[in-house]
Amino acid sequence: MDVNFLESEDERSPLDFESISKAEIEVLGLIPELCPRLNSAYCRYMRMVGYISCSDEAEERQKAADKEKFSPTLKDWPDADPAHNANLCALFMHNFCDLPFDQAYAWHRRVEAQEWRQGLKRVNGVTVSEQYAARMEAETNKLTTAALVKEDGTTTRIDAVDVPF
Repeated sequence: MDVNFLESEDERSPLDFESISKAEIEVLGLIPELCPRLNSAYCRYMRMVGYISCSDEAEERQKAADKEKFSPTLKDWPDADPAHNANLCALFMHNFCDLPFDQAYAWHRRVEAQEWRQGLKRVNGVTVSEQYAARMEAETNKLTTAALVKEDGTTTRIDAVDVPF
């Protein structure tokens, strides 16, 4: 799985979670050469916990094998939501995908921040400035299109207003 490197966040299109900006690399301390593996491992984890769906039988088999191996760890964290827990995700990526824990943790936080910026996820207890709150209300800053994946696997773009996020 490739990762697209962006010069600026302005180049990112809505729902593009596979691209990474130079600013994200610098701020999060990510190793650029690891980004494709980090993205693949992150998606593998998210398939295992049911946050994203599998696209073929190979991914289904991998998901089942990962679930069997990782389930004892998940049982040790009974109150954690595995899809939103950076520690569990990084632990999986480190132990099962042979990636440095700090890089895996940073990758999860990068995706989490992007989901928050795009209005796809709430971060409880976060106080934002009045200026940022005003930007979030601006129509120009809102997600305007979303990807709709049909049952046959094809994808189409639809107006984000019609998407029940």
